[in-house]
Amino acid sequence: MPAGPATPTLRSSVERTTRPLLLRLHALPRPLVPLATVALVAIGVLAPLAVGLVALAGVALFVLWISYLSWPVVPTTGRVVRVVMVLLVVALALTRL
Repeated sequence: MPAGPATPTLRSSVERTTRPLLLRLHALPRPLVPLATVALVAIGVLAPLAVGLVALAGVALFVLWISYLSWPVVPTTGRVVRVVMVLLVVALALTRL
């Protein structure tokens, strides 16, 4: 009995869907993404509540997305760092409330 087409997994769907965005980010100058992340965190801390929470949510979603894509190939220490980063951004957002 021949095997049918593989059922797409959530990971493969996310990878396929977000590949164009990832390629655009990769084409940007290397320091731009970290600087933009720092700028968004600063906005999250210094801007009015509504703007700040949106900025911090963007940072959290970005880190979650990158972490999800890289999870299978990152060593345990890298995974811990990513989880801590997300938790810190969430904690920062909660302190703004």
